[in-house]
Formats: sequence, structure tokens, C-alpha cells
Amino acid sequence: MWSLNVSIPQGIVRAIGEITPVLGRGEGIVEEPTLVIKRFEKEDLDGHIESEIKFLLENVEPFIVEIGNLEMFEVADRGTSPVRYIEVKSIGIKVLHETLVSVFGCVKGVEGENYIPHITIARGSGAKNLDFSDFSGPIQWTANTLEFWDRDKRKRKNKVILDKNK
Repeated sequence: MWSLNVSIPQGIVRAIGEITPVLGRGEGIVEEPTLVIKRFEKEDLDGHIESEIKFLLENVEPFIVEIGNLEMFEVADRGTSPVRYIEVKSIGIKVLHETLVSVFGCVKGVEGENYIPHITIARGSGAKNLDFSDFSGPIQWTANTLEFWDRDKRKRKNKVILDKNK
């Protein structure tokens, strides 16, 4: 599986790292926090889907992303439960998600009506022990870079810069 994600600013990634050191890596802290816009189950061996997404993004302007409270999915539709995440508010993400779902379809259980924009920071039993009160990172940013993320390899494949002046 792979996905299209919003690039999270390093200031937020660092601040997340500061609230998660109480748990060891083996306790469910994700190596790199992610903010998924759309998941893709179908492999894109020839790059056709990625090219189509880039075409759809040509006229998308940078958008505001705001983070909120630390929340939890008690039971994850996929992967280890529970999932601790930071709530995300962004009309731009919602609109982009809906557009991509209308073109590429919905991953059952986690997209469409069930889609909740969020930054995953921990999974498993240790995730319940996180405290968000000391978070000192920025709470808002302008998303101008999106990333194609390979979930299996846990790495970025490519990126797209959103810029109306291209």
C-alpha cells in the first residue's frame, strides 16, 4: 500500500518527538509521523496513477493545516490498536481527499465517510500513556508539499510542490 501525504514541518515533528520519549521505540511510537490524504491499495508499477494524481494537483493551491487535540482510535481498522493521533483541521485536506476518492475510489473503513484527517504518532498499548500537555510545536502551517509515501518500505517515493505560480 502507498499513500499521498501532507509533508509535516520539522518543527512539528521535533515537538512530537519531545512528547513521545517516555515510550521506547518498541512501545509503539511511529518512526515518522504521517498525515495521509489518500491511500492506494493498487500497486503503481508504471507510475500511471502517480502521474494522474500530479495532473489532478496542478491547480491545487497551498492550503492551511491546523492541529488540535491528542485523540485516540480505540480500535484501528488496520494495524495495531489503539492508535494515538493528533487531530487535524483543514478544509483543503478534506476537499482534496474527496476529489481523490471520487477519481480513485475509497479504501474501505478508513476513507470516504470514515476519513478523519490526523497525524499518527503511536500505536499499541503504550500509546495510551502519552501526554500532549507539553506540546510546544506550531499549531498551524501552510501545506505546500505533498509526498507519495511507500508504507511497506516506510519511505518517501516522490513529492509534489503545490504552487499556483508554476
